Amino acid sequence: MTSAVWWTIGGLVVAVLSPPFLRRAMRHGADAGLLLIGWAVLACLSFTAIASPAVAIVVHGCWLSPDTGLPGWVDAVAGTTSAAAVVIAGIRGTWRFASTKRYRRHVHARHAELAWILTGAAPRKDTVLWLPTAEPHAYSLAGEPPLVVMSDGLRDCLDPVALSAVTSHENAHIFRRHHWFVAVAQALSAGIGWLPLARQSPALVRTLIELDADAHAVRLHGSLPLRQAIQALRYAPAPTVSLGIAADAAELRLTRLMAHAPSSAPRTRRSVAAGAAMMIATTLVTTALLFGAGVITC
Repeated sequence: MTSAVWWTIGGLVVAVLSPPFLRRAMRHGADAGLLLIGWAVLACLSFTAIASPAVAIVVHGCWLSPDTGLPGWVDAVAGTTSAAAVVIAGIRGTWRFASTKRYRRHVHARHAELAWILTGAAPRKDTVLWLPTAEPHAYSLAGEPPLVVMSDGLRDCLDPVALSAVTSHENAHIFRRHHWFVAVAQALSAGIGWLPLARQSPALVRTLIELDADAHAVRLHGSLPLRQAIQALRYAPAPTVSLGIAADAAELRLTRLMAHAPSSAPRTRRSVAAGAAMMIATTLVTTALLFGAGVITC
């Protein structure tokens, strides 16, 4: 149990200190895909730090010797607090994740209906849904099929190269599963928002995914067209469950685009989403299995 307590303390300290580190790395041009993986590692560390006393109580109480080197009341308090925090985090986080998913389906369904009205056909993957509005709009929506939505007003205020950069940016959100990152970050914030890393995760992740999508668009079209698009769209509204091209951290992104040129070598980032998803899923499943197995075998 002593090691579990120290693990918890260390994990909580990391959760407090890591947000400034991530922001500093963003400002200094660090690779956004690697920072997303780093965020996933830190999020897993934070959750396991909270859950470790409860798991340790179950393991020591049911499978190993109960002699932990600490007074019994310390074990009881740490284990009870840990278990309560995990249960509350699971309920609140799951509720938030499910609510986000339901609302996303609703917004996607409304856009699918709009596609039928405008084009007479269902929306298709790898196509753009053009809205007949004078205001510039550009955002992506997860769903089946995923949608990239733009407006005639955007086509009027950007040249073809900048328009292609916007399309590449929004497609990067879809191919890299960036909507999933945002949903997980929001669930983490709802579950353990009393931790600085969890509380700030939605803003951090939204900035990182925009930087990641920017890097993809710049490798294909250069930085100037993308800078023009961000400046033209920085105040354009978009649905809350969508990812708009200029909705988050526009100043930081413009600064990075001017100061740091991404590598011209083509790189795939599907592994970023897959790696982060595997780490988070493994952490949650392993913790749940250990705790459940301990309870059942007691």
